[in-house]
This record gives sequence, structure tokens and C-alpha cells, in this order.
Amino acid sequence: MMEHLQRFFEEMDEFVYISDTQTHQLVYMNRRMRESLGYQRPEDYMGKLCYEVLQGSARPCAFCNNQQLKEGQFLSWVHKNPVFNKRYLVKDSLLTDQGRSYRIEVAVDVDAEVVCNTPYYYARSETILNECMRQMFSTTHPNDALELLLSYLGRTFQCDRAYVFEIDSDERVDNTYEWCREGVEPQKDILQKVPLSSIDWWMQVFSRDEVILIRDLEDIRAQYPMVYAMLKPQNVNTLAAGPVSSEGKVTGFLGVDNPNREMMGMLAPIINVVGRFVASLLSRRDLLRRLHALSYHDPLTNLYNRNAMNAMFEQGARLGSLKQLGVVYCDITSLKQTNDSMGHDAGDRLIRHCVSLLQETLQTPWIYRSGGDEFVALFGDFSRERFEENVQALRHRIQQDQHHMAVGYAWSDQPPFDLDDLICRADQVMYQDKRDYYRINGSIPGIDRRKSDRRQESAVQDKGSLFYHFLASTYHDMEFLFQSISQQNTVGYFYFGDMAKDLFYISDNMRDEFGFRSNVVPGLLKEWAKRIPSPQYRDMYRRQIQTMLLEKRTVHDLRYQIRNAAGKTIWIRCFGLLKWNEDKTQPLFFAGRVTHQDDDFVVDPVTNFPRATAMFSRVEQLRQAGRQCLAIGFSLNSITELNNARGRTSSDHLVSNIADELMKNLMDKMSFYRLEGMRYMALVDPACAESREELVHQIREIVENGYKSVGLSVHHPCSFALMECPKARLTPSDFVENMVSLIKVAKQDSKQLFVVDSQENSEKIRNMSNIALALSRDVLRGMENFRIVIQPVVSVQTGQVVGGEVLLRWTFQGQDISPAVFIPLLEKGNLIQLAGRWVFEQAACNCMRLAACMPEFYLTFNMSLQQLSDDQFTDFMRATLEKYRVSGSNLVAEMTESSMDERPEQLMRFVDACRELDIGIALDDFGSGYSSLRMLLQYPSSIIKLDRSLLLEMVASEDKMNFISSIVYACHRFGKKVCMEGVETWAQDGIIRECGCDMIQGFYYYCPMELEDVYSLVSKEAEAAPEKPEKEEQ
Repeated sequence: MMEHLQRFFEEMDEFVYISDTQTHQLVYMNRRMRESLGYQRPEDYMGKLCYEVLQGSARPCAFCNNQQLKEGQFLSWVHKNPVFNKRYLVKDSLLTDQGRSYRIEVAVDVDAEVVCNTPYYYARSETILNECMRQMFSTTHPNDALELLLSYLGRTFQCDRAYVFEIDSDERVDNTYEWCREGVEPQKDILQKVPLSSIDWWMQVFSRDEVILIRDLEDIRAQYPMVYAMLKPQNVNTLAAGPVSSEGKVTGFLGVDNPNREMMGMLAPIINVVGRFVASLLSRRDLLRRLHALSYHDPLTNLYNRNAMNAMFEQGARLGSLKQLGVVYCDITSLKQTNDSMGHDAGDRLIRHCVSLLQETLQTPWIYRSGGDEFVALFGDFSRERFEENVQALRHRIQQDQHHMAVGYAWSDQPPFDLDDLICRADQVMYQDKRDYYRINGSIPGIDRRKSDRRQESAVQDKGSLFYHFLASTYHDMEFLFQSISQQNTVGYFYFGDMAKDLFYISDNMRDEFGFRSNVVPGLLKEWAKRIPSPQYRDMYRRQIQTMLLEKRTVHDLRYQIRNAAGKTIWIRCFGLLKWNEDKTQPLFFAGRVTHQDDDFVVDPVTNFPRATAMFSRVEQLRQAGRQCLAIGFSLNSITELNNARGRTSSDHLVSNIADELMKNLMDKMSFYRLEGMRYMALVDPACAESREELVHQIREIVENGYKSVGLSVHHPCSFALMECPKARLTPSDFVENMVSLIKVAKQDSKQLFVVDSQENSEKIRNMSNIALALSRDVLRGMENFRIVIQPVVSVQTGQVVGGEVLLRWTFQGQDISPAVFIPLLEKGNLIQLAGRWVFEQAACNCMRLAACMPEFYLTFNMSLQQLSDDQFTDFMRATLEKYRVSGSNLVAEMTESSMDERPEQLMRFVDACRELDIGIALDDFGSGYSSLRMLLQYPSSIIKLDRSLLLEMVASEDKMNFISSIVYACHRFGKKVCMEGVETWAQDGIIRECGCDMIQGFYYYCPMELEDVYSLVSKEAEAAPEKPEKEEQ
């Protein structure tokens, strides 16, 4: 028990000591007291007499109260200590440990500078502090003690609320504890992640160890509008708050709302002292949390450990609310070898490296270290597509990484979920993945491929093997066995033959499919080459066979196109094992299989181009031959817009026609492959003598003509990136990944004919990759490094601010990243729905506070196409409005024309839900599409936001201004208000006023503003608003 007490009191700012009641010997002093008395170590004071050290006396104190002390009770009294020459509020109690009695004393500095000199005031304060301390020690649980302490303060000072706020590592403030008087609405839920900057002036006061006293909230409205706006919706009229500090640093604050005004004078010193009690309780709470975290977290990686996973099993009810559940199971394949060969420190570094890879790639916080080299990740309510995207992303990262992990996975949408069963299923897939890895690389990760081949050869040659023993001891029919394997098999074709005689036997289906006359085929290898239609693949096949014979290899594995008996060209994979004699001077036996490649995977059905994987063997062939060729990567741009305007069928037809023209005109110069999305690559024949500029021009011309053929005029129909292939130190898959990234760079830099693989562009690629990873991480960590800004909207009639548009901002490495960069990344990563929910909550929270200053003030928030497909978003909006107790009439959802036409059914469901919640609808970018006037009738919207392109039209000619004025008139006839966007000059402002618009948004009035500036602006405008009618009368 003594150790427990010592840990509890060690970091308290008050003096604490423990002494033996019989001998008066000191057994403990906390750090604050030791340092004040100059003791460095416990040995320096232990055993010394308390009256000598603390009172400077040679005999026991005359006022010693050891005989009056009782366990569980405190005696309180005030004493001026002669050693420190200060007055202290002293709290004494008795404790027993291992049969001995000890005096415990806590001394609180209550010098005249801190506590008022009035006798009644002082006596009342002493009683309150005494009771606060009693509440503090009435329970061993810090959370319970804090709740009791807040309850006592709230009731004693007749407050509406008493609370504790804590500052987190991101410089935000969270309301972590709260007591409310009966009938008072709790505020804790809406006071989370409050920016510390919003209470800067409080922090300045707290840093001086002083207390904030607000005797009338209206007194701070002009000077501190943001704090005013935060407190006003909480019905705060008066307030007191003081610092909670640890080791000289402010870590939070203790406060009360609406205390009895007659007791305000007493609050400052009370809160100052009680804040120290709170700091002590929070310190003890954090210690207990750390101990608990150690039991549920792996100390090496800080992931959840097996205990946490077992707790998840036991708390299966937590899974009950999920509709879908996915499990990823991973194993570090080389950990044992690393530990054995390089030591456990290297093994630990490998584990941490792999954990970083998992955390950066998988979009889930639920990652467990279930064993020494095994990890489990859980995905709750992930669709199958989104879950499998995570799995594929992980596998891709592992392929790029120097260390390997085997990956297994399982997914289910059939609740209730058996987590144990899902993990077992994922484990089985992982085990197969590990076996495949070892089959290719040998039993030891990193082993040379040829060593693996030799092991396969020795296994085949081993006549004493179990297989040969079985054949020698049992009846068997080899022809019957071969037919049983190959009969009626449309996927695999089998062959084997005597290499010395050049005589092969093939399966029936291979004979029929490829037009051989008999199952016995002399010279099969040469006959097979005749059926390869492409000279390029035919040469590749012959060179691979020659290389296998020259280098004494035992494995043949190649993908290429071949023509069957019906004249159809198909993609195949040919795999075989070659057996040699003992000294490897003569090939003896060759056997294997030919399999169809999955057309949907290897060959793109729209373009009929092979996928990127089909290019790998070509790249490897070039590498082995020591040759290089030009690789031209290109993208077809604006296909998304075509999809939106005319549908997927039209865009597929366009892409297919362009691919046909490319093949017809350029196939003798280059081979085409489809990469991801609308990105493609062409490998130019090394014998082609044309310049890269000429080749790029030919591809561009075909693409442009394809767009024109369907009536599309696109300024930049395609973007080009050039690389030399192969590239040193890049695997084929890495090469493709770099090409995709370089095409993205080219798309952003449309001024150049093409971009090349350079150091500068490589840096851009790395930066884009880092941005994508950081963006995903920040979203999944609760929108870290995100914030909102607001661009005010003003009334044309009064010039006063009436609303604003909420805009999302993201900071990466200390710089704001353009929304044009990170918004598409959010959409591609399926993160836009999470971001959209966060933006809506920020809009609701700030609207609640701004409406406290200006009740009619409204905020608009943008809705994307992907958010419309979030079936639970409207429920989230309803819950958020209830949480912040804000009216939907202060919020407006902005929709673009394209989203209204793209998903009309989902749009109408959303509009109906907004109508129920009283949320308005604004039609954004009105005038930028083809059917704007129809929108006025078809979709209910309260605000029409005219696109800035119309403003340029109005400036161009009077006729166009009259036309747009008629549009404004039509909007008014339909009962809609009109807001003009993009107003940047005095001249534009004058034109807008003439055409009858209701509101203006643009840089001429306000740029997007940080929240603090918006609060200040709205507060000033609201304060000045009553004077405007008087000015108009004059």
C-alpha cells in the first residue's frame, strides 16, 4: 500500500510527507517537498525526525496531533511553517501498513497573496477545500473521484455545469469530464477537438497560473467573438476557469458555468487550488491507463496484442452491429532467418518496418499482432470491392518492398459473424500464399532461383523417392493416368517427350485444339513455334528455349499469344520441367502443361490490349538480351466527363475504336498494353528508327480523330510519359507503377508534349505517393491536419454578410495542398464519404455558434456524387443536427448539375431527406452545363449559384448581360434566390447589382477566411446591423 501511495503523491504540486507516528521518523517525501528542502535521494532524509527537518525543532512539536488522527478522516488546520516562512492549509490523516501506523500530511500553500484575508471568507474557503480533498480521497478510482469533485463544486457554487478540459497532442481541447445540474443540457459531446487557438487569451492567463472570471458574457462579445460564439449557444452568462498544470505546463483547465454571482469572488482561489487536485487525479488516471494499455498493446509495435484480440472474441456483441466484416492475415516470411543470421535487433527492425507498411496501406485502425511474426487486420462494414482494394494495395506494396509477407484474407456479409472462423479461413489463404512464395523462391526466402531449379531437378531424379517406390510396388497404368488428367479439359493441355529422340506425346484436347494429326508429335517444339502468329512472341519463345538449353535450366515458364485450329488467337501460359543427365550434358525428358489465361485479367475486353502483366516477360526478355526500347505511356483524358454526359456504353465504344485504330496503324512499330483506368503503354520495337516526337504525334493524332468522330472537342485529349525499358533496379511491376505515376505527372503538366523519366519528375512521383499515403492516414486518424475555411456571402441590397460556403483544406508537411489535388485522391481512395461527414459536422457545429451572433446566418456545404451513394448519410445528418441542437434552416447543401443528372434516384432521396430536416438545396455552377433551365423545374432548390463563366459573358456584351438578367428574372419567378460566384472587380460588382442578383460571393468582398476571422466579421456585422435602418431613413 505504501508504494501505491507514493506513486500517487509523487507528482503532486502540494507538499506531502509520511512519518512513523511512534518514532517520528520520515519514511517518504514527494518530489516537490524533496526539491524544496534540497534532498536529492530518499536516503538523504529517510530515518530523520520530522520535527527537526520540517519545523527546525529539537523536540516533538507541541501541536503534534498524532493521537487525534483516525484512518479515513482528515484533520484540517492552518499553520505558518518556520522553515518555509509561509502559511499552509494542512490536511492530516492516519494510515496503517504492515502493522505500523503512519501520519500522512498534505500541505496546500494558502498564503495571503492567494487567499482573501476576510476571516469568514477564509473559513468558508477552508471548509470547501477540505471537502474537495475528502471527495478526492473517498475512492481509489481517479475517474470516480473527478466526478465526485465536479459534483461537489457544482452544487456548492450553485452552477449549471462543472467540467474539466484537457489539451491533446494536436493542440486541441477536449471536454473530458462534466457535471450538469438537473435540467441543464449536457455540452460534453459538442466540445471535442476544439482548436486551442480559439481560446488563446485563456491560455495566456492560465500560463500565469491565474483564473479567468467572466461576470457577464456580453462583456467579451466584441473583443473575443469566437469564445463568445462558443459559449452563447450553451446559455453561459457567467464563468470561472482555472489552469490544470503538470510539471509547469498547462495541460487543461477546470471550469464552472453560471455560478452564484455572490460567490464569484470566492471562486478564483478555490479553482486555483482545486486545479492542482485535478492535475494529481489526471496524472494517476494516465498511469493506470498506461498500465492497462501495456496489457492490450504490443510494446514493440504499439499494435493491439493477442489479449486485445481475445477480448474481441469474448466481446462478440461488438460485432453485432456490423453488416460486413473482412479479415486480413499476414505473416513475415523471413523473420526467423533474420533473427538467426542477423540477431534479434534486426528482427525487431524488420517487424517495425512491416507494421509501418501495414498501417500505411490498410485503411483500418484495427490491426493486431497475434503472434511473433503474424498480424490480423479487421475491416468493419467494408464492401467486398473496397476490402479487396485494400488487399490488392497491400500485395502491391509487398511486391515493391524488399521484405516479404504472406497474405491471406476472408470476407463475409452474413452476420452474425464468427470471427474465429473468418481468421481461420484467412489463415488458410495465407498459408497457400506462403507455399507459393517458397515454391518460387525456395525454402529459404531470398534464395537464388536457379538453386530452386536444381532442387526440383534432384527431386525428379531421385529414383528412391516415395513416388518411384509407390510405382514399383503397385499396379499402375500410365496412359490411363494421363488421360484421366487431361480428358475433357478446356483449361489445361498436357505434353511430355523424349528430348534425345525429339518425340512428344500430347493430350487429346491439345491435339484437337491446335490441329495436330496425332497424339504423338515429332519435333513438337518447332511445330509449336509455327502456331505463334506474332514474330515478336515467336522470337521470344525460341530465345527462351535456347537460353534454357544453353544455361542448363530446368524450368520453362512463358506467356504469349498462339493461334488455335479455328484461327483464333488466344493468350496462354506454357509451363514445363526439363530433366537432364547427371553431368548436365544431355537433356533427357521434358514435360509440362499449357493453360489458357483468364481473358478478363490478361486481355482487356474493351481494347483487346493485353494487361500489364502480359508485358512482364517482354521486359525480362529485353533485360536478358541487354537491349532497350522506348516505352510510351499515355492516358485518354476527359473520359469521365463523357461517361457522365453520354453513359458508359458511349465511352467504351470510343475507347474501343481508338484501340482498333492504334493497332491497325501502329502495330508494326509497337505493342500496346492497358494499364489501370484510362492509362495505356506502348513498347516500341527497338528496330524502329522514328523519333519519339514522331511516334507521340502519331498516337495523339489517332486519339484526337477518335474524339472528333463522336463530336467531342477536348483541348488535351491525351497526356504522354516516356521511359526507357527496361530500367535498372526496377522489376517489371515497379516499372509499370512508375509509368502510371509519370502519366499522372504528365496530366498535370499539359503544356509539354510529353514528360520524361527524370530526377525532377521522380521527385514529383515520390511526392504524389507521399501525399496519397499521408492523406489516407490523416482521414483514418479522425481528419488530422484537415480544417475548414469559410468564404462569406454578402447581400446585394445591404452589403452585409448573410452566409458563407464551407471549404475543406488539408495541410501536408506544413503547406496547404490544393483541393484540386487532394479531393480526387479522396474520391479515388473511397474516403470522400468519411471526409464529407466530417465537413457536415463542422458546418453544423460552426453554424450553431455563428447563428448565436446572427440568427439568420447560413452555411452551405458541398455534396459529391459519391456522398449521394452513402445510404446512411441522411441519418448521420439528422443525428448531427440533434447533437448540436441547430436548425436545418441554417444549412444548405450545394449540388452540381452533373450530380443532379448522374444519379437522379439517389438525388431525390437525398432532397426528400433534406426537406424533412429543413435543409436547403443550392444548385451550384448553374450555367456551366447543357440543361440548366430544365434544372429550375425538375429539382427543388432554394438558391441558384450562377457559374463565374456567366459573369465573363455579361462583361463581354450588353446582349449577353440582358440574356443573363432574364435568367435571374426566371429564377425569381420560380421563387429562388440567386447568388453570383467569382466576383473579383468593382466593375463586375456593378454589373451584378444591375442584373438583379440577391447575393454575391467572390474575392472582391472576401476571400476564404479562417474561422477566427469569420467569427470576428460576423460579430461586428451583427453588432452594426441595428444601425442600418436608421441610415436608410436618412
